[in-house]
Amino acid sequence: MDRLKWPIYCFVAVAFWNMLGAGVFGFLINPPISLYYIQGLNTTAVHAHAALFGVYGFLALGFVFLIARYLRPNTPFNDKLMKWGFWLLNGGLILMIVSSLLPIGIIQGYASISEGLWYARSEEFMQQPLFDTLRWVRLVGDVVFIFGALAFLLQIFTMVFFKPKHTAN
Repeated sequence: MDRLKWPIYCFVAVAFWNMLGAGVFGFLINPPISLYYIQGLNTTAVHAHAALFGVYGFLALGFVFLIARYLRPNTPFNDKLMKWGFWLLNGGLILMIVSSLLPIGIIQGYASISEGLWYARSEEFMQQPLFDTLRWVRLVGDVVFIFGALAFLLQIFTMVFFKPKHTAN
């Protein structure tokens, strides 16, 4: 079972992000009252990022690593590389959501309720200095996420193009 550790971790991440991204954030934007006030604001992007990559991205990665395990049974996963990749992807996704998308969505939601959807989506509202700062802060989460993706890419690259040092007979 240890040979399938990382595909299983990816499938566990699918369950977590399905609960958070599709469940919590999906429910945040989909009740009728929410649809009236906050659909199409940054709260939708929160749901989209968490549900799309969190669920389908990790599902795809889990299957990729599962297939790689069966195509190259003698090539071990680099545990250090996989651990960094897994946690950087998850951490980067959380940072994107918490540092930028969700705060902007909450502020937009308040503006939509108090002033109207037209105002919450207006250029005047969206170009506030606070939002510019939050967009730059999001860069940290983006970079963390990219490093996680590169770690996973390096793992797949080494499994495909390099032979294992020790082969089991």
